[in-house]
Amino acid sequence: MLGITQKKGTDDHLCGKMIAYAKILPSPSGEGSETPFDEMIKNGLLVLEGDFRKAPVQPNKRKLDNAVDEKLNSLISSMEEQGLDIPENLDIDALRDRLHELNSMEVIPIPARIGSFASEEEILNQDADVYYVGEFIGVNQAHFCLTTLPIFYQAKYREQVKAKEMAILSDVLSQFESGDFMDTEDIQKETEGLFPDGASINTFVGDLSKLLNVRVIPFLLACEKESDYETQIGLFYNFMKSYPQQIDVTRIDHALRELRKQSDSIKARQLLELSCKKISAIYNENAKLAEEIEQEISTL
Repeated sequence: MLGITQKKGTDDHLCGKMIAYAKILPSPSGEGSETPFDEMIKNGLLVLEGDFRKAPVQPNKRKLDNAVDEKLNSLISSMEEQGLDIPENLDIDALRDRLHELNSMEVIPIPARIGSFASEEEILNQDADVYYVGEFIGVNQAHFCLTTLPIFYQAKYREQVKAKEMAILSDVLSQFESGDFMDTEDIQKETEGLFPDGASINTFVGDLSKLLNVRVIPFLLACEKESDYETQIGLFYNFMKSYPQQIDVTRIDHALRELRKQSDSIKARQLLELSCKKISAIYNENAKLAEEIEQEISTL
């Protein structure tokens, strides 16, 4: 669309983090420009990146209205103290209502910033949806094009997240109707596979941490043949398919593969333990703990 090329990612499944870049061509005159954006260019590339995976913080409308009232009252008091008359055609109540109305308008925050990448290869190696907006002579138009793209991207991503949440909610409601929910004991019953038919994180209502550490990890480590492991880890991925941060599931898989080769790998055990803790934290809606654990994982 409009010459914009998606270099990485899929439009129907946006990951929530985007990188957009443009190539800046040298001026035909050979003279360098002196715009504020010149220092942002590296090797002829101007890059913008934004991470929209965290839900935007919505301001409290009552607090905003109270703040507006306080400012307006302070202004009126100040005018009275200085002996200034309020214009006769100024309706203070109507003005107050209009300011409250403006506070109710939905504003989409754009947490995007200039990226620091030296090459296209480095950009494409990032875990993000990547867009190339084309070549530009000079920076001004390129910068304008890049800064408008995150607005559209964020709106599409949030719509996809909402649709996914609605689908999960519909699935959960159908499970309630059919009575197919499973707790820890149901899943730990003797079966040939890691999970019984129909088991998923959406229908699980037990202690997820216990399930991972008592059932999943020992079961996968005990698989004698690699073919058996591939089958069972596939069941685990399927069980966790609705989990929002699939990187944690992949980390567990990688750590298990390493431990199956080298059982005394300290790093693999740490990665396995922290990944399980993070999954449990997100399952229990403890976002702060999940962020702290993610920081620990990043230091491994």
